[in-house]
Amino acid sequence: MTAHCPDVADPRARPPRLPRRAVVATVTLLSLVAVLLTACGDDEQAVPVAEQESSTSTSTSTSTSTTTTEAPTPTEAPTTTSTSTTTTAPPAPTMLRTGDEGPEVEALQVRLTELGYRPGTPDGRYGASTASAVMAFQKHEGLGRDGVAGPEVLGRIATPQGAGPQPGLPVPRIEVDLDRQIAFVVDAAGTVTIVNVSSGNGETYRHPDGYSAVAYTPTGTYAVERRIDGAEKAPLGTLYRPLYFKGGWAVHGSTSVPGYPASHGCVRISYADQDFIWDAIPTGAAVILYGTSPGSPDEAAPGA
Repeated sequence: MTAHCPDVADPRARPPRLPRRAVVATVTLLSLVAVLLTACGDDEQAVPVAEQESSTSTSTSTSTSTTTTEAPTPTEAPTTTSTSTTTTAPPAPTMLRTGDEGPEVEALQVRLTELGYRPGTPDGRYGASTASAVMAFQKHEGLGRDGVAGPEVLGRIATPQGAGPQPGLPVPRIEVDLDRQIAFVVDAAGTVTIVNVSSGNGETYRHPDGYSAVAYTPTGTYAVERRIDGAEKAPLGTLYRPLYFKGGWAVHGSTSVPGYPASHGCVRISYADQDFIWDAIPTGAAVILYGTSPGSPDEAAPGA
C-alpha cells in the first residue's frame, strides 16, 4: 500500500471543470467591460491644436537646458615692436665770436676765468671783454691773434701750455711781456691775472708839436710814480686812468688794443681791464717790462 502526503497534489489528477453557468457569466462580464471602455473613449474631448502646441511649448520651455561651453581658443601674445628713438645732440660749435650767445660761450667764459683771464661776468654773451680775454689767451699760447675762439683756442683751452709770469719778482706788480703782448697783473696776495696789451710799434711818427719821434716802449724795472683818476687828454690821444711809470710813459686804458704793437710807446689796455688794474696796483708798485721792443730808444718819445 502506497502512502500519500496530504499537502502534495497528485500530478495525475485532472483539473476540476467549471460549471457551464460560470463560463457564461464570465464571457458576459468581459463583453460589458469592452462596451464601457468604448463609451469612455467616445466621450473624451479633442484638444485644440493651439493648446497642443502650447502644451508642447510649455513642455519644451520647462525642459532642462544643457549649455555646452567651449574651451577658449588660445590667443597668441601680441607681438610688441620696440621702437628705439635716439636723439642726436647737435654738434658743439667750432667757432665762437663776438655777438654769439649760449651755454658754449658761458663755458668758455668760465674756463677763461679759471685760467686767470678777464672775460667779464660769465653770462653766455660773447662781448668785448670776452674777445679781449680770448685774444690774451691766444697771445699767451702763441696762437693766431683775432679774439675769436676757433678750433685752436677751444682745443688748447683745456690744457694751456704757455709760460706764466717770471718767478722771484716783487709783488704787487705789472709785468709786461712785450714779445707776447700780454701783461701779468700780480696783486699783493700773489694772484695772477692775464690781460691783453698793445705797446709801441717802433715806427717813426710826427708829433703834434712838430718834431719826429719813434713809437718805442722802454724795457726794464720801474714803479708807478703817479696816477690820474680819469681820462687825460694828451697831444697823441686820450689816456684813461693812466699809471705813469717813467716820465710820460704810462699803462693806461684805450679804446684800441689790437693783437699787435700799435701805440706811440705807452702800454695800452682795455678800459675794463684798466679799472681792474687801478684798484689792484697801488702807487709805488713795480712795473717790469721785458722782451723785444721795436724801434730805437734814442729817438723815442712818450705817447699814447
